[in-house]
Amino acid sequence: MRTPPAEVDVIVIGAGVSGASIGYQLARHSDLRVAVVDARSPVGGISGRTFGQIRQHYSNELLVRMALRGFHCLRNWDAEVGYGDPGYVRFGYMLIVTADQIDGLRRNVELGQRLGVDTRVVGPDEIAAIEPLVNAAGLAGGAYEPEGGYIDVTKMVLSWLGAATGHGARVLTPLGVQEILVTDGAVAGVATDSGEIKAPVVVVATGAWAPDLLDPIGVRLPIERRRLDMVTLEQEPGARALHTCITDGNSNLVIRPDMGRRIIAVAYPPEMPEVDDPLADAPPEAHREHWVRLEKALSERLPALTVAGIDSTISGAYDITPDYHPILGWASELADVAGLYLAVGLSGHGLKLSPCIGEVVAAQVLGVEQVGSAPRIDAGALRPSRFADGDLMHLTYGPSARA
Repeated sequence: MRTPPAEVDVIVIGAGVSGASIGYQLARHSDLRVAVVDARSPVGGISGRTFGQIRQHYSNELLVRMALRGFHCLRNWDAEVGYGDPGYVRFGYMLIVTADQIDGLRRNVELGQRLGVDTRVVGPDEIAAIEPLVNAAGLAGGAYEPEGGYIDVTKMVLSWLGAATGHGARVLTPLGVQEILVTDGAVAGVATDSGEIKAPVVVVATGAWAPDLLDPIGVRLPIERRRLDMVTLEQEPGARALHTCITDGNSNLVIRPDMGRRIIAVAYPPEMPEVDDPLADAPPEAHREHWVRLEKALSERLPALTVAGIDSTISGAYDITPDYHPILGWASELADVAGLYLAVGLSGHGLKLSPCIGEVVAAQVLGVEQVGSAPRIDAGALRPSRFADGDLMHLTYGPSARA
């Protein structure tokens, strides 16, 4: 890393999926001096531990529009970014549910169809036809999106950062931010491991680490760090392959194909444990409990799936808000701090929404309705003050990352 500049116009803290997208959009659509700062190398935090699955099935119009815009950017990467490749692989995505959730699923599908999502309700017979490994007994139906699939987060983040650099941004990693500097009720910059960088605007896109920087300056957010454990499974040679990304609303199993004979899977616990260190590995007992949940879910929903064993395990943390939706907006709604923008509390949706988040945040920071050819999306419903206002986002399936 080169010597940090003494002063810039905008500092983006975080070089994960959100920070990279925001930094790119700010650099592309302005002449501002932009610096993206992160204590770790790009994708060295939670973004590097993402499940990688993308879909457009959401409970409210705003997030459907944001996910739709994200898919547009992925499919038109050359025109939208012009550098690198997001590694998008089209597997199809299917959310399958039992009778207690089918009415909500239908409403979500109708919402998506009205807004332009290629999605439909599928019955048990069609579920089995789309993914023959699924045991559809007991299922009331599902939502299927042919365009759902997988993103290579490393490719996507590095592509955004490379493009941002091409537009004049400074990418400063690894460089830890120790403190957000505030003077007379306004942001003055940040204190880093290598000295201060002055700036009148700071965007916090640090994911689960946000409270560590915000609490000391009196910006209190209802964000919890909840650990999630993920397993990479390996199939035996010649075994029937999984071809579709699946979310089972009954067993809370989320599973998708990966490269070669590998499969990535998560079996959500009834309650994800709260943690202090977002990157801390789960204790051995927690990994064993996860495997028990996973075996039970696989035997119930994918009994024909032959697994040779566990290739690897990894733990990470969601930065969860009370309504499992992101926080996007100025911190001045909550505290006497001008010039501080919050793009945090992504609650497991960061990868899917990140292309649009970059555009929305850049437009708000630049004080314009939209950037470039991006559609105008009013993200006011995700404002930081919504929790105090009691105006939480709707969740069809209850508190969870399925939203």
